Amino acid sequence: MSTMASKVDAIVQAHIPIHGPGVAVAIIQHEHILHCQGYGLANLEWEQPITPATVFGIGSITKPFTATAILLLEQQGKLSLDDPIQRHLPDYPTHGEQITMQHLLTHTSGIPNFVTREGFWQQHAPLHKSFTELTALFQHLPLDFAPGTRYGYSNSAYCLLGKIIENLSGMSYGDFIQTQVFAPMGMTCSHYISHEPIIARRAGTYEKTETGYQHAPNVSATQTYSAGGLGSTLEDFIHWEAALREERLLDRATQERMYTPVQLVDGRTENYGLGWALNPYRRQHVVCHAGGIPGYSAFFGRFMDYDTTLIVLSNIGGFDGAGLARKLSHLVLDLPELVHNPITLDPTLPAKISGTYHRIYEAVQISPDAQTITLYGAQTYHLVPTERDSFYCAENEDIEISFEQADERGYQRVRIVEPFFWFTADKTER
Repeated sequence: MSTMASKVDAIVQAHIPIHGPGVAVAIIQHEHILHCQGYGLANLEWEQPITPATVFGIGSITKPFTATAILLLEQQGKLSLDDPIQRHLPDYPTHGEQITMQHLLTHTSGIPNFVTREGFWQQHAPLHKSFTELTALFQHLPLDFAPGTRYGYSNSAYCLLGKIIENLSGMSYGDFIQTQVFAPMGMTCSHYISHEPIIARRAGTYEKTETGYQHAPNVSATQTYSAGGLGSTLEDFIHWEAALREERLLDRATQERMYTPVQLVDGRTENYGLGWALNPYRRQHVVCHAGGIPGYSAFFGRFMDYDTTLIVLSNIGGFDGAGLARKLSHLVLDLPELVHNPITLDPTLPAKISGTYHRIYEAVQISPDAQTITLYGAQTYHLVPTERDSFYCAENEDIEISFEQADERGYQRVRIVEPFFWFTADKTER
């Protein structure tokens, strides 16, 4: 076994349980496959191992494929990204606002994310729903913000894109992706995943409980749809990586459009393009996406400046594929060291930034003395100031925090940047 392989093995095996579900991992650099291997079990009952041919649900990594389908339809002259969605979905209510195809693709439409609504996973996720029944979960809700003014991740928007693909192509979403996207890229073992069909080498879905692993709850494909309904293998993802690099389906100019950060109406940009997240890591240009549905987790990241791609597919619900990819990136890439220049905290700043900031998933708490930040309701880090309104976390220097939208009351928004991921939260109380 090569030194590289043994080091990758050690890193991966430290992240997965012994005799439990696991991951499939690939590392590709300069067109060469440096590593491609499965770890752990695809099926716990039969103790079948994960291989590069094991099929996993990829969750929200479906979104780059949906965006690709929309751009193919654009090339065929069937739509423009500037089209208002009413042109293609005349019955969908837009609450008096003009929502465009671009807004849907870049998560700037303001359409509420139905999967984060209270009770969705318990009451709706397992049920088969028509498109009309699915959109009934969110179309009556007011927009979270005016289109184009903010970024707000929305599975709802990507479900609307799936219906538009169907309306314009005359094919089901799954058939269009299979024939127009997967097939030209050589992805012969990728599927629109649903519970009923027999899919060869499909991994079981598992989640950790206090007493061990159990099957993850079923989620209907009619709910994940074009926002998270696809499944693939490590081998097929390698074909996808090659097709992107060789510009087999989308040319360089089109891919560059996909990798361009969306610009909001006030001129600010967000780290999302057309179906791709663009969050840099160690100041390097990374094009990536993560995905997660019950029992499956996935990460696909391209370090563009290094011509290196990292792929992680897992049948462990909630598995941190991005975290594993981050550790592997330090093994195979000569990433620059972080350089932070701590400064003395401005004594007037704590009163302006302390308090609770909310986003849909959870709250971010800044201590009254601005010395600590609590993320995800559990993890508390110590803040180290580097600029007047910017900090990093002492326990994890890759986590950077900045404050925005200052007014007479103080700062009203916090931006948290982690490896391959970022989010903003708005202040709700002092």
